Amino acid sequence: MGKTIFITGTDTDVGKTLITACIAASLIRKGKKVAVYKPVQCGDLLKGKIKSPDLALVRNISGISESCLFNDYSFKFASSPHLAAELENKKVDADIIKKHYKEISKKFDYILMEGAGGLIVPLTRRYTVLDLIKDLSVSALVVSRAGLGTINHTSLTINALKSKNIKIIGIIMNYFKGGKIEEDNKKIIYQINNVPVIGILPFSKNFKNLSDNFDRYIKIDKIL
Repeated sequence: MGKTIFITGTDTDVGKTLITACIAASLIRKGKKVAVYKPVQCGDLLKGKIKSPDLALVRNISGISESCLFNDYSFKFASSPHLAAELENKKVDADIIKKHYKEISKKFDYILMEGAGGLIVPLTRRYTVLDLIKDLSVSALVVSRAGLGTINHTSLTINALKSKNIKIIGIIMNYFKGGKIEEDNKKIIYQINNVPVIGILPFSKNFKNLSDNFDRYIKIDKIL
């Protein structure tokens, strides 16, 4: 069984996909066999074999093979999965995800799973991303913003994971620009939650450069 890291975020568009891609690239450089698994994708679907725009971004940044990218559900409407599925008269089946996960985990050294939005995002009307992480018995890596508001959002996310006794690998703060507020945020988040900030990724539009230099910003050994 490979080691699984569930990449979750404090919110939508916090940078989970970028972080997932950077981790994948780093592990591939170390000679590891890596799978990236996005069980549910909503909105902006692509034509062709890779329908998920998130997985397409991971491939473009990391260079990972298409055969190592996995997705179970792709819905057209950019919304919470429960609603996007209902609009297509479909339903996300957690048992299918669990079965697929077990199959994937037998074939790779590392499985990077990316959630949809934050933890309390409903996959169905009664089942959330948080429930899925708990049922899979995997560890979580939290991606948060560096700026104003992150103390509250990050702490609530950490508390939700702790409430389910989910192991937390650490926090990666994204879009870091510096300054008094952001410098203090990384300190106070640790003091409040006793969960380490294992990396800070600077704000940049050059994703490839961030990926190439990822090991400078992140304590990758904490993930390994």
